Amino acid sequence: MNNIFDRIKYGTETIKDPLKNNEFSYGKIVAKETACNNCGKCINECIVDAIKINTSAFGENKIDIDNKKCIYCRNCVDICPNSVLKMTSDYKMAELELAGDKLREKIYSVFKRSLVLRVVDTGSCNACMSELSAIQNTFYDISRFGVNVAASPRHADGLVVTGVVTINMKEALEKTYNAMAEPKIVIAVGSCAYNGGIFKEGDGVYGVLKNALPVDLVIPGCPPSPQAIIFAILKLMDKI
Repeated sequence: MNNIFDRIKYGTETIKDPLKNNEFSYGKIVAKETACNNCGKCINECIVDAIKINTSAFGENKIDIDNKKCIYCRNCVDICPNSVLKMTSDYKMAELELAGDKLREKIYSVFKRSLVLRVVDTGSCNACMSELSAIQNTFYDISRFGVNVAASPRHADGLVVTGVVTINMKEALEKTYNAMAEPKIVIAVGSCAYNGGIFKEGDGVYGVLKNALPVDLVIPGCPPSPQAIIFAILKLMDKI
């Protein structure tokens, strides 16, 4: 009854457009063209090796940032003496690992209407899991787009993985993947799943997800916001 009274009092709480621009969100880090003096402070500060400085034949320095590796700690932005780097609010950074005919054959033709996902945490700090939980609440409500979470891998179309792959979870991850019917997709959520993040050199770490399973979609972030996750899944389903 409390839920009914709450709906009468406040109306619907589900956001109509979960992909709207969010000025409070962290997002892609961009660099000013030709403004870098190649001091190297940003490279030394980055603990995940996401930054490179390329010098052209004309002596111009260009900063290249791997958004899939980046943990968006802002340390490089703060330490840059010339304010070359800037963090934007563009959270739409998800990238499909397949392209062209392979993408259409494996994903678009099969998972365009609905998608059932099985989530496995292989060794995260639980931040990505918290954001994944948020996309299922009444505010974001990803189920309205035909996306649901299953308890059994045998009912799932896709496998969502968070965290670096630990030695103790590698076997469980592979068993979950093998239990899923074909065709199936694998989604890496967060920088740790893609590149190990800050935990990649840990003693109990097996490696990154792409070394264990074929990855179809990478959602960058540490952790990626619910908006970033919804954008990535809808991009995967060719709904945007």
